Amino acid sequence: MDHSHETGEHFHPRTFDEVLARGFPLDKLDLLENLHKKLARAKRVLGGAAALAPKPTGAPVTRENQADLTPEKREAFRNAVARLVEDGKYLELVQAHMDMSHNMHGMMGESGLYRFLPWHRRYLIEFERELQRVDAILRPDATAKLAIPYWRWEDPFPEWLIDFLPASDPDTGTPPPSRKNASPPQKANANDVDIIVNQFSIQDTGLSDENDYTKFTYGIEGWGLRPDETSLPAHNHGHAWVGGIMNNTMTSPTDPVFWLHHAEVDRLWHIWQQVNVTPEPKLDGPDRIMDPWAESYDDLLDTEELGYVYDSTSP
Repeated sequence: MDHSHETGEHFHPRTFDEVLARGFPLDKLDLLENLHKKLARAKRVLGGAAALAPKPTGAPVTRENQADLTPEKREAFRNAVARLVEDGKYLELVQAHMDMSHNMHGMMGESGLYRFLPWHRRYLIEFERELQRVDAILRPDATAKLAIPYWRWEDPFPEWLIDFLPASDPDTGTPPPSRKNASPPQKANANDVDIIVNQFSIQDTGLSDENDYTKFTYGIEGWGLRPDETSLPAHNHGHAWVGGIMNNTMTSPTDPVFWLHHAEVDRLWHIWQQVNVTPEPKLDGPDRIMDPWAESYDDLLDTEELGYVYDSTSP
């Protein structure tokens, strides 16, 4: 059965299983680009661009490996997410991802491939600021702000989140389906992560004028190949491996592990950026703005300026 969705003018697979089965839509790039341009024109007619988010104050927070979090930090994260669910803000955050007109995945075409990393970086910041807002209410005496932990893909599913799915499926209003946490597909191992970060140049995207950024984002999103030409597990594979609502291309943020999964994507991009400073995506005009926010790609390059650092820069 074809579970494709159409949101606005964007045609896309409903599940990451379908994304993996179809592969990168190289043969549909012109169609997808035309649909994107139509939708972008419609959004400009509606107007109402967002303002730039205020610069963070104080020292940057440290995003830590979830496996190393203290019991107190794990509880604080869970409690903050539960409060966001209760006050309705969590649903608003999920709905931002459900709006595929933001063109933030490679399944939407070439622009979506280039926007994948910066759009999700800005999305994580929005979630992290909401976490900190409610955590300050729940823990008024806390001496450090809460941060999003990251989940290394070679590690098992975070055991402290196994029984934690506090939000309803936004499509049905019912509890989300259970996670699978099993292959197929394979989840990335340490060698795969090394290929993604350090051997990105082997990727053949099929795109004209590809540069190092193109090859890196192609691999980390989940379109790449290992040196033996088997599929290179990465972001897309992680969604499908977890399963349940994480397998849904639109509503996956309903599962709190989404944020840890994408923090690892962001961490690996940050590591790659330290060595590969100059390559950038071919994004012009409105495509360079990470709507629904006002920040451009250029505003989202320095994590410390954005208010956070990672406790490890080792892949």
